[in-house]
Amino acid sequence: MASPKVSVIILNYNGKNFLRKCLESVAVQTYGNVEIIVPDNNSSDRSYECAPEFPQAKFFLYTENHGYAKGNNLAAQETTGEFLLILNNDTEIFPDMIERLVESYQERSMVCPAQILMVNKGRDASGSAGTGMDIFGFPYVNTDPKKTRCFYADGSAIFLKKKDFIDLGMFDEELFMFQEDIDLSWRAQMRGFNLIQCWDAKYYHFSGGAAVGGGSKNTKYVTSAFRRYHNERNVIRNILKNYSLFFVVLTLPALLCIQFLEMITLCLMGQFRVAACYVRAYYWNITHIRSTWVYRKQNQAKREVSDFILVKRMYFAYSKFTSLYRIGFPEFK
Repeated sequence: MASPKVSVIILNYNGKNFLRKCLESVAVQTYGNVEIIVPDNNSSDRSYECAPEFPQAKFFLYTENHGYAKGNNLAAQETTGEFLLILNNDTEIFPDMIERLVESYQERSMVCPAQILMVNKGRDASGSAGTGMDIFGFPYVNTDPKKTRCFYADGSAIFLKKKDFIDLGMFDEELFMFQEDIDLSWRAQMRGFNLIQCWDAKYYHFSGGAAVGGGSKNTKYVTSAFRRYHNERNVIRNILKNYSLFFVVLTLPALLCIQFLEMITLCLMGQFRVAACYVRAYYWNITHIRSTWVYRKQNQAKREVSDFILVKRMYFAYSKFTSLYRIGFPEFK
């Protein structure tokens, strides 16, 4: 029986420092039936000029930056494989990663490979297969990755069937970038899908290669106002879309109070530009409430699993408080 085709999507935006190594790692996979799709979000660094070095890859040059969500959605419709492996351009995958993912796949599932941050490359690091989420929709990272209560497949590497990706509604294009992986995994679990942690399928991830921030530097978390704005606005939209009304009423007012305290703290620190991100995030959600409501009705109509079950897979915490305790205030670039 022929092995099912796996379509690897590597969305590129100004990835000159990463794309070539990512493609090299995909090109040497032990799994034989692989299709490589590289959609380019109108890069200005001409990173797509490495295309002649990889004749087996299909490059699609977009005339605008569609963001992570729409860029991947457009590319998925160009694929011909039964499975999709959605990769960030700042990743390098182990030679047997795709083979391991196919072996571990089960029907109605998303597979989470083991991510090893590039700062640990060459060390004995097992990485984290999937990521936890707190009840407010933010990533929650356990100090011991093996004990993480997995709630979502990290967007740097997601593996699932193409027909499932399309049936789930693909990525929410209003999110542009950040939180789309949480949203997709959340909606999948609402529909009864399982998340499979595949510790044998490993890859390195630079983290922050596509956008400033998103990684640790000398144990200090580095981020940016751009990331903070998009994360805050997208978290609010995800809560409004994916929770039942009962849990929206429970979580959103509490989140608003916490974010108000964060804004005051940021102002006292002189980070007025970052504090303004919260105001902009709520304004965006108010002006997009009709779109959110339409999306919400579609999501809730297909729900198969109750929130009372799903919240048991989340962390009853606020991950930013946990991070503050562990590594202190973030550094904004």
